[in-house]
Amino acid sequence: MLLAAGVVASLTACTSPITNADLAVAMNPRSGNVPFEAKIECFAPQGTFTLDTGTQVIGPQEDGEFVVTVDRFDWVATLTWTNGETILTREIEAYATNPAPYIRGIRINGNPDLWQLEPRERTMLEALVDYAGDWHVSSFTVKGSNDAFPYSVFYPPYVPGVCHAYWKGWVIENACIVYPNYTSIETSGLPYTPSTLDTGYPYANDGATNVYTYGDPDDECFEIPAQQGTVTVEVTDEFGRLTTRAFTVPIQALGYRYVPPTL
Repeated sequence: MLLAAGVVASLTACTSPITNADLAVAMNPRSGNVPFEAKIECFAPQGTFTLDTGTQVIGPQEDGEFVVTVDRFDWVATLTWTNGETILTREIEAYATNPAPYIRGIRINGNPDLWQLEPRERTMLEALVDYAGDWHVSSFTVKGSNDAFPYSVFYPPYVPGVCHAYWKGWVIENACIVYPNYTSIETSGLPYTPSTLDTGYPYANDGATNVYTYGDPDDECFEIPAQQGTVTVEVTDEFGRLTTRAFTVPIQALGYRYVPPTL
C-alpha cells in the first residue's frame, strides 16, 4: 500500500506544469555606456532558447548562453523557451548610462568676450557643447523680457532641419542668426528676414515685416528700452535624446531721434 502511494506521488511530481518560475535569467553587465557587450545566461528545464533583440534573432539553441551588444537606449530583448509543448517568455532590459551632452554656453558673433545683444543688429549665436559622441542643435529660441513673442530665428542658407548660419563669408554649424527685437509678421511659410544675407528666406523691400513698432508713424524718433534676453538651445544626440539649456543675455537699449541738420 505504501509503495503504491509512493508511485502516485512520483507520477504527480513528474507531471507538474512548467511555469515562468522555472525560467531564470541573468545578464552581466546590465548597464553601461552603449554600445557595450553583455552576457545573458538562461536556466530552465531541458528545451531550446531563442533570443530576439529587436534587430537580431538568435536561436533556437539548446545552450542558454548568449553574448549580445547593447547598442541603444531602449534596448529590450525577448527570451523564449520551449520544450515542444510549453512556451515561456521573459523580457530582458538593459540600461544605458551615457552622459547627456552638456551645453556649456553660447558664443555671440564669434567673440568669446561679447555678452550682450544689440537691437535690430544682425547677430550670430553659436552653441558650445561638450560631448564625446555625435550631436547637433535642433533649435534656438530667443526672447526679450519686455516682448510678447520670441524673435524670429534664421538658419541661412536655409536647409530643412539644419541649424547653421552664414556669417562673414562662412557657414557656421550649430548656429543661428537673430535680429534682437525683430519678429516677422505671420507668413504661410518661412519668416521674413530684414536682410538680404539670409539666403532661402523671403525678404520684403518695404521693411514693414516686424510685428513690433516703435516711435511715431513718421519714424522720426523711437526708443527700445533695455531688457533681458533669454536664449534657449536644444541639442539632439545620436540616441535621439534632447538636452535643453537657457542663457540670460542683456539686450541693450536703442534710442533714435531725428535732428535736422544745422544750416
